[in-house]
Amino acid sequence: DKTAGIFVEGLTEYVVEKDRECFILLKRGERNRITRSTYINVASSRSHSIFQLLIETNKVDENGMLRRSKLNLCDLAGSEKINKDEAMNSDHFEELKTINLSLTTLGKVISALGKKGKVTKHIPYRDSKITRFLQDSLGGRTKTFLVATVSPADDCVEETISTLKFADRAKQVMVRAKANEINGSEDALVKRLQREVQHLRDILNIRRKGGQGELAEQLLLLKDENTKLREKNLELREVEK
Repeated sequence: DKTAGIFVEGLTEYVVEKDRECFILLKRGERNRITRSTYINVASSRSHSIFQLLIETNKVDENGMLRRSKLNLCDLAGSEKINKDEAMNSDHFEELKTINLSLTTLGKVISALGKKGKVTKHIPYRDSKITRFLQDSLGGRTKTFLVATVSPADDCVEETISTLKFADRAKQVMVRAKANEINGSEDALVKRLQREVQHLRDILNIRRKGGQGELAEQLLLLKDENTKLREKNLELREVEK
């Protein structure tokens, strides 16, 4: 989307002002994660998790610009090989295939981005939802940190080697971080916020057939955005005075 960038349709964006509010939302998302006991981990996460924070300065700088940042905290589901000695139902098997496929796609994206001195025509971001959503974090103007966790156990040596090879490929990716600056003039800011509010209205119209609770939540979000628009407008008028 030209206004919102890459987003997941149906998710709700909350306006927060305190770190406590962020932790409440983080815990809510954590409760929705699926876990399953495997031969390696008794509570293995069976889904990827992304906690995204959009941060924007509330005052323009001397050049009339605002800065906007996006922080993606991503916890990937654990890689797992098929254990022939373990009883595995069809749901678990399909779950394992989906996780491994998305991790394989992530590896392909990292490999394509890490090819030094070679022009890569195609980066397979769209082959997986996780790589598509993290596209600007993987190959954009960002700073990206990767933490690879491995096990010292002998029976995990294959997973350990695979993880270390992936981390080594990720080290080859070169990015140039650059601050995201937007025009902070009153007219430009108001127009941008109006586009965002219209975008939320469009989402609301699409989802009117949903439950009443979901509809009420979308209405509250829309009211928050309208309030934000009015407050920004007043702040900029005060600055001009």
